[in-house]
Amino acid sequence: MKKIFNKITISALASLTLVACEGMMDIHKEYVENGEIIYSPQPDSISFIAGKERIRFDCFLKNSPNVKTIDVFWNSKRDSMIIPVSPTSERDSFTFIIPNLIEQSYTFDVRTTDNFGHRSLWKSDFGNSYGAGYEKVIFNRRVKDVALSEYGGEVNWLAKADGLVRVEVKYTKTDGSEGLVKTDGEQSTSSLPDAKAGTNFQYRSAYIPEEASIDTFFLDWVTSESTFPTMFAYDRSLWTVLACSDERVDDGGGKNMIIDGKIDTYWHSQWGPDMPLPHWILIDLSKPINAIGFRFLSRSGTTDNKDIEIYMGNTPDADATDWVKVGELYDMSKTENDIPSLDASFKGRYIKLLFIGSNRGPFTNCAEFYVVGGA
Repeated sequence: MKKIFNKITISALASLTLVACEGMMDIHKEYVENGEIIYSPQPDSISFIAGKERIRFDCFLKNSPNVKTIDVFWNSKRDSMIIPVSPTSERDSFTFIIPNLIEQSYTFDVRTTDNFGHRSLWKSDFGNSYGAGYEKVIFNRRVKDVALSEYGGEVNWLAKADGLVRVEVKYTKTDGSEGLVKTDGEQSTSSLPDAKAGTNFQYRSAYIPEEASIDTFFLDWVTSESTFPTMFAYDRSLWTVLACSDERVDDGGGKNMIIDGKIDTYWHSQWGPDMPLPHWILIDLSKPINAIGFRFLSRSGTTDNKDIEIYMGNTPDADATDWVKVGELYDMSKTENDIPSLDASFKGRYIKLLFIGSNRGPFTNCAEFYVVGGA
């Protein structure tokens, strides 16, 4: 009886196995009939870089010598670009521009097709196209203030906005020609060599909507409301005070103090014994310059100074006969005095300050001295 049961069981299991195998064959039947599915190599990597009404498509293929086209689809595959390529068995890079894209975000689906008509699996990524909408939300960088020196003009900017890559400035040079300076967006100052005093300038800003964007958005040129000053003080860092007629070093510090930038140090004429007028100081400006004026600061709290004459020349000899008087100030009544130049056309390297009068003779002094340039 036991043997009969075993035979029945084995027979039943064999029947079930046969049915199961037939079911599995049904599932794979169409694939077996049509053969194995073969895919074209999938792109190794893809990226889409933002632009102005266009997007750049970068694609890498690896070991894909049989690939014939790279197929790019967007707008739910309603739009496409089929790109012929000839890759190698190495890792190849391809770059293409997808033009005429309205301003919006896009989803791109990419595949390859090989020489035998096989297609790869899809690979997807995103990209953005920018246009008039973006241009409406960017603005020219704002001017904080302007300055002028012997080296040129300077424009200081307020804080940068996101996406600002540079500011461009057009300006007038002292010879009447036009200068153009481009300043990186991270910088807060634009230096304009040889800018002409008293003039204004034009500027515009440049933006990119995304890092590595293929297009830069330029705003329209605008004319500044600010103008460069008409005057500036020459840089004194290379000046040298060569000599003086006399001095009292322990009273103020001596002749070198007139260009140290400190009002509480000064030159004072010799006293104890008192040296008679006139007194003089000789300054080397390091190069010939044009002066349109001067600024003289007396020692604070005194009114000793009365009459001063300013001479310019091109030899460092206080007793030379070719000094030209270019400025004068008589009957001084203030600590700070602006002295116009009598001959702005004269260009000289050396200056002689001649103290010819005193309100408490023979004592004179000088705390700071500046040469003014400009238009």
